[in-house]
Amino acid sequence: MGQGVYTSMPMLMAEELEVEMSTIHLVHPQPESPYANPFLMVNKPRDVYHGLNIMEKILSFLPLVATGGSTTIRDSYDNLRVMGATAREMLIRAAANRWGIKPEDCFAEKGYVVRRDNGEKIAYGDLAAEAATIEIKEIPKLKAQKDFKILGKPVQRLDIPEKVTGEAKFGLDARPDGLLFAVIRHATYHDGSISKILNQSEIEQMPGVKKVVLLPKGAGAAVVADNTWRAKNAALALELEETGDNTLSSERIAREQAEVIANKLIATPQNDGDATAILDQAEQVIEAQYNVPYLAHACMEPINCTVLVQDDKAEAWVGHQGTSLVRDGVNAATGIAPENIKVNITYLGGGFGRRAEIDMVLHAAHIAKEMKGTPVQLVYTREEDLRHEMYRPAVASHFRAKVTPDGKIEAWENKMALQSVGYSSIMRIKPALAESPAKDPSSAEGAAHLPYEMENVKVAFGQLDLPIQVGNWRSVGSSQNGFFTESFMDECAAAAGKDPYLFRREKLKNQPRHLAVLDKVAEMSGWKKPMPEGKFRGIALCQSFGSIVGQVAEISKIGEKEIRIDKYYCAIDCGRIVNPDTIEAQMQSGIIFGLSAALYGEITFANGEVEQYNFPQYEMVRMNVAPTVEVHIMEVDEYPGGVGEPGTPPAAPALANAIFAATGERIRQLPLIKHGYKFV
Repeated sequence: MGQGVYTSMPMLMAEELEVEMSTIHLVHPQPESPYANPFLMVNKPRDVYHGLNIMEKILSFLPLVATGGSTTIRDSYDNLRVMGATAREMLIRAAANRWGIKPEDCFAEKGYVVRRDNGEKIAYGDLAAEAATIEIKEIPKLKAQKDFKILGKPVQRLDIPEKVTGEAKFGLDARPDGLLFAVIRHATYHDGSISKILNQSEIEQMPGVKKVVLLPKGAGAAVVADNTWRAKNAALALELEETGDNTLSSERIAREQAEVIANKLIATPQNDGDATAILDQAEQVIEAQYNVPYLAHACMEPINCTVLVQDDKAEAWVGHQGTSLVRDGVNAATGIAPENIKVNITYLGGGFGRRAEIDMVLHAAHIAKEMKGTPVQLVYTREEDLRHEMYRPAVASHFRAKVTPDGKIEAWENKMALQSVGYSSIMRIKPALAESPAKDPSSAEGAAHLPYEMENVKVAFGQLDLPIQVGNWRSVGSSQNGFFTESFMDECAAAAGKDPYLFRREKLKNQPRHLAVLDKVAEMSGWKKPMPEGKFRGIALCQSFGSIVGQVAEISKIGEKEIRIDKYYCAIDCGRIVNPDTIEAQMQSGIIFGLSAALYGEITFANGEVEQYNFPQYEMVRMNVAPTVEVHIMEVDEYPGGVGEPGTPPAAPALANAIFAATGERIRQLPLIKHGYKFV
C-alpha cells in the first residue's frame, strides 16, 4: 500500500535469520492460511510460544489474508522473527552435522554458517536441502532489542528503485493479452437500483463498444469497450430507469444526529462514576457540540480491477488490501471454486481503507463472467468513485464537562451519533463475522478510556439508520474522535484559565508513556517560550492503533482569516522501532492526510445525491499549503504499535487549537474553509 511493510517485514526476518537485506526477494502470496492476519479481528498479537487461540485458528482457516488498521507489524513482529530464528537454527544444525561438531560451535552471519574454531563457512543455499529435514522442537530465543543489527536502523525501502524507474506495476498497469476495458455507472441514489437500460442496443453500436452489462441487484451498469475513453463516453450516454430515495440531504442527516444523541443511544463503552448526575446538578458546565462530515478516500490511483474468467478458472489483477478478500469476491461473483482462482496483487496508488472493500472485485468479476475468455479491466471514473464511496461517516459529538477551580476534570460526558463503520464494512466483506453496531469498538476509539485523569466519565453513542455506505478511513474512529476530544480538552483548559499543555500534563501523572510524548513534543516546539508576533500554536495528544502521538501545529496569522501553516512538530511512541525512515514518512503522510480533511474535506448530500464530483469540489493540501514536519521517535522497549494511521488523529485538533489561539474562534465543525478561512 505504500506504508513500507514490503521492507519492514523482511527486516524482521532478516534480523533473526542473519542475512543482508539486499539478498531478499519478496513474493506476494496467494491467500493461504500461513499468511493470515488474525490481528485484524482479534486486535492482539498472536502468542508464538503457545499457539493460536480459537478465533485466530478460525481466521487462519478462512483464511483472512489482508492488511489494514496498522496491523501488519503488530501481527507479524514476533511471528516473522520466530520464523527467521527457526530457519537459522535449522541451518546451523545442518552445518554442524556436516562438520561433525556441536551446533553451539557454529554461528550464523550474513547468509553463512561459520565455524567458531577456524572461520570456515558454508552458504545457506548449500545447506538448504539438509536443513529442511531438521525438526526444531522448541522456539529459539529471540534477540533482545540491544542486540539488533537491522531493526531500529534506517533501511532504504526495497520498492524505491522500481518506483523511480517506472517498473513498479500498479493495478492500472495490468495488461493480460486481449484486454478490454469497462467503465461503470452506479445507481444514482445510495439506496437505489437500476431496473432497466433504455438504450442498450444504441450504446452497443457505438465505436469500440463490445457489450453493456447490467450488474446484479441493479447496483450499476457497465460498458465494455476497446479502450477506457470509449467505455467512459458510452457509460455517460446510458439512459437508465432507476429507483431510489431522492429526499436524502445533509440537513436531514443533521436532524437525525440530534435525535440519536437525545433519545437513541445504544451503547455506553465507558461509564465510570456518575458523570451525568454531577453535570445535571452543576452550576457551571462547559458544553459544546462538534461535527465532522462524510469523507471520501479519494485515492490517487482510480479504483480498478482486472479479471479473466475462462472455463472453470479465474484470475484477478488488482491493487488491494486483502488477497483473500479478492478471491472471495471473485468466487461470489462467478461461482468458481476458490482453489481455481489466482490472485495477482499489484502495488496500489492509495488505499486508506478504500481498497479493503470488494465492490470493484465483485463488479469486475461479474463483467468478466459475461465476457468469458477475455480479460476485462474495470475502472471507476473519479466522479463515480467520489459519489459512490464507502465514506468515513458524518459524526456529531455532544460534550459536557465540569472542571474544578484547581483544574481537575470532575465530570466528562460525550454522546455521539454516527453510523457503525465495523458493521457496515463487515456486512459487505465478511457478513458472517459482523457484530451489531452496539458492539463496534471503532465507534468510540479515541473517545473512551482516554489517558487523562478524570473522576467521572460517560461515553455513549447511537446508530444512524441511513442508506449511505460507510467504511474504514485512515485511523477510523480516532480520525474524528481525536478532533473532538482534543479540541474539547482545550476548551476545558481555557475555561479553567490553564495553559493547554500544562492542563494536559497535570492529568497524565499515571501515564508515563503519554506524559513523555507530550513533554517531548512541547520541548521540540519550544512551548515554554513566547511566540513571535503573529505566530501561534496548538497542541494535541492521541493514542491509536497501539501508538501514542503528540503534535504541535505552528501557524502564522496573515490576515483576518488568512492562515499559513508553518510547521508541525510530531513525537511518536510506537514501541520498538523497526524502520525509523518508514515511521517518519508515515507521520508526515498522516499529518498531510489529516490536514486535507481538516481544511477542505466534505461530502454533502442534496436530493438524494452526493454534491461533489471531482477534485475541484474535493480539494487536497497542495505543496504551497503543506507545512514542514519535524518528527521525533521515542526509544521505548515495548511491543510495537502501528504507524500507518496514528499520525492522522492529532493533526486536525492541533491546528484548530492553534487557530483558537490566533483568533479566539473555537472551531467545532470541519472543514475549516466553511468558517471562511483561507490557507496560503
